[in-house]
This record gives sequence, C-alpha cells and structure tokens, in this order.
Amino acid sequence: MYTVNIWPIIVATIVSFAIGALWYSPILFGKEWMALTKISESDMAAAKAKGVWKSYIVHFIANLISFAVLGFIIVAVGVQTGSDGAFFGFLAWLGFTLPLHVSHLLWQKAPMKLILIDTVQVLIGLVIGGAIIGVWR
Repeated sequence: MYTVNIWPIIVATIVSFAIGALWYSPILFGKEWMALTKISESDMAAAKAKGVWKSYIVHFIANLISFAVLGFIIVAVGVQTGSDGAFFGFLAWLGFTLPLHVSHLLWQKAPMKLILIDTVQVLIGLVIGGAIIGVWR
C-alpha cells in the first residue's frame, strides 16, 4: 500500500491557489482574462456580493483532489526529487490539462490567448506543486 503525506499535498494546493490568484490579478493577466471571457468589473462585483467565496472553496477542493492524485502517482513511482516531481506535474498537465484546453479551443471556439492564459497557469501550478510533493513526500 502507498502512503501519501498530506502536508505536501496541502502546501502544493495552497501554493497553486496563490499562483492562480496572482496570475488572474490585474498585476498579470486578470484584465486580459476578463476581456477575453467578456466579464466586466460590475460582473465581478456582483459575483463578490453573491458569495463568490463558495466558488473559491469548491475550486480549492478540486485542486486538493488533483494534487492528492498527483501525490499518489509520485509516491507510487518512487519519485525522490523535486525535479522528478516537477516532471510528473508536467506530465499530468501534458496528458490531462492540455488536451482539455485544446478541446475548448476547437469546439467552444475559445480564443487562443485565453487558452494560453488558462493552460500556462495550470502548467506552472502543477510543475511547482509536483516539485513540492517530490521533495517532501
């Protein structure tokens, strides 16, 4: 049986969540993302008033599940280093995230710039999260 340490999973989730918060802030790509998704400042204010924090909680739990699965894979294959963990984070992105986003590009006609913004953010989170889990496991 494989034993996965919960602490690096939690830390990887928090770090990934923080990366996403910065990524989608006005400092980096927040304004572009809003324009590409046709979300206005008033839409954002309305979402905050309705309790957008519930969506953040659900998103956090979804990320926690993703990192728990990544952690299980990292433990199962015997990863011992941060670089190997980062590599498995990259593989998770390449095999699961990228194909889904390409599907959005093809079938939902999402703009390429939006796909890049969303996909690269997930890539960075998975690679850094994988490194954290690989080092700490």
